[in-house]
Amino acid sequence: MSAINEYYAALERLKANKPTVLPKGSAINNDTVALEAGRKRGSIKKSRHIALVQAIELAAKQAGQNVLSPIQQIEQAKSKTKAVKSDYEQLKEDYEKLLQKCNSLLLENFELRQSTRTI
Repeated sequence: MSAINEYYAALERLKANKPTVLPKGSAINNDTVALEAGRKRGSIKKSRHIALVQAIELAAKQAGQNVLSPIQQIEQAKSKTKAVKSDYEQLKEDYEKLLQKCNSLLLENFELRQSTRTI
């Protein structure tokens, strides 16, 4: 069996969610098809296997997976980074408030102990 036929067979197994090499539910992309076909990651080149790459992208879309362009991936990463930074800032603010409250309670506890000792 030629390599291209092995790639198409691997693609069909992934579409049917019955892979033999990869775990079930694996994403459909160039690398997973190559690995399922027993080849190395990155062995499917867009310049050499145009029809196969198009078939993989179509299968990924039909499977409900988003095939994002590099620009879209960067934008998605930026938005995730902004969300994480926002969450971090909120957590930092909450931490500072709790630290102030804890210190206030420690001071109050200390003052109450001092007042009970003098009585």
